[in-house]
Amino acid sequence: MDEEERADLVARLFVLMTCKLEDAAGDAVDGQGKGREAAEQVARAERIELIARDIGLLAEAAAAILRGQSPDA
Repeated sequence: MDEEERADLVARLFVLMTCKLEDAAGDAVDGQGKGREAAEQVARAERIELIARDIGLLAEAAAAILRGQSPDA
C-alpha cells in the first residue's frame, strides 16, 4: 500500500468513526427524554455500547496503520 492509499484508508476510517459518533449522539440525545420505557432505554444504551466498541476498533485500526508508516514504529 502506498502513502496515498494509506492516507485514503485512514480518512475513510475517520469518516466511519464520525458516522458512528453521530449515531451514538442521536441515541444519547433521545435517551435524555423523561418518561421513556425502561426496555427502550436499555436497548438504546446497548446500541450506544456496541457503537462505542465499533469506534474503538476503527480508532485502533487507524492508529495501527499510521504507526506502521512511521519510521519510529
